[in-house]
Amino acid sequence: MGARPSRRLGPEWILVGFLWFCYMLNHADRQVVYTLFPALQKDLGFSNAALGLTGALFLWVYGLVSPLAGALGDRWPKTKLVVSSLVIWSAFTILTGFTPGVLYLLTCRALLGVSESVFMPAAYGLMANAHPPESRSKAIAIFGTSQLLGVALGGSLSGYVAQQFNWRVSFWLLGITGVLFAIPLALFFRAIPASFHGTGVSGASAAFRGFLSLFRIPSLGVVTFFVSIATFGLYLVYTWLPTFLYDKFSLDLAHAGLEASVYPQIGSALGLLVGGMAADAFYGRNHAARFWVILTACLGAAPCIFLIGHSPTLEATRFASLGFGFFSGFIVANQAAAAFDVVPPSLRASTVGVLNLLGATISGFAPFLGGLARQTVGVGSLMTLAAVLYALTAFVVLYGILVPFARDHKLALDP
Repeated sequence: MGARPSRRLGPEWILVGFLWFCYMLNHADRQVVYTLFPALQKDLGFSNAALGLTGALFLWVYGLVSPLAGALGDRWPKTKLVVSSLVIWSAFTILTGFTPGVLYLLTCRALLGVSESVFMPAAYGLMANAHPPESRSKAIAIFGTSQLLGVALGGSLSGYVAQQFNWRVSFWLLGITGVLFAIPLALFFRAIPASFHGTGVSGASAAFRGFLSLFRIPSLGVVTFFVSIATFGLYLVYTWLPTFLYDKFSLDLAHAGLEASVYPQIGSALGLLVGGMAADAFYGRNHAARFWVILTACLGAAPCIFLIGHSPTLEATRFASLGFGFFSGFIVANQAAAAFDVVPPSLRASTVGVLNLLGATISGFAPFLGGLARQTVGVGSLMTLAAVLYALTAFVVLYGILVPFARDHKLALDP
């Protein structure tokens, strides 16, 4: 009898697994503070504007330093950047647990944004080098599910720990976990194939010229536009849904954190897997498949985020949150892969830097405006605006498919 074929996972999928756990901690560390808004107001006297700034400042700093992080990812060893980023952001998470007031917390959030910005360009570059286009969306979709668990873990854990022990303990637990995980991560990176590292760009001037050339790719402009709107919507929900439910339905802190963390993430997990597999399956027949999937997602997300803000019952809000998460998953699964379809392989980390520059900077207004809206027009009105933006984005994506995509995709394959 012949030997049975091996069912062992290849290193390209083990890589996704290690990065998956890192990204889960990445989002748990940034999400944990949002469920604690009422506790911060009670214990430390935070205003609504200060609460909004905890989310906004993180995203603004994260976005502004992302181009540098992307350039580093195309020039320096991606594996070392990933490990360093994990250790440093985990250290700032631990320090956040010692917060005595507003200025200290905002400083920690800004430094968290700097350290976390290095992770994404390097991680996406490693996965893109390890996976061909036919499996790239699926790999990124599986990787993206870690974001959902991280948000759910950060939101629900912080609410539970705040009620059972002390809200500071959540930061310490997550930060220590990240520092310890850096050890097996570094050991794994020593054994990965050389092809996973990619070729990159040599020389600072060449890297700078390559970065500037990305702004001359029209299809990448379309990608940055829909990434900005989608990230704005996601962070509006991530940041303010716990407090929105706390206010609207008079839930306690733990219940509000659980509702806001779990239901959007369940939908997103399904959307990531469905959207990723659909785009990969359709790619062989239409290379703009990822753009078509994202167009569908924008049309579906628009009514869902509107209903999150205006549903009269908690049950209806749960259903809308599931739907919004589902269509958001389509976008998360395909946004980086869509960009990689229209940029040269040597500039993939820089591409992620560009996406984060515009996406995070613009979406940073979501938590800030949410803080202002809470005490004026209401967070539900801001969700209505987000619904309109999603609908308009669908037309921008359609333009990208019909006009610049074919040319940009051909140039990416043969720059």
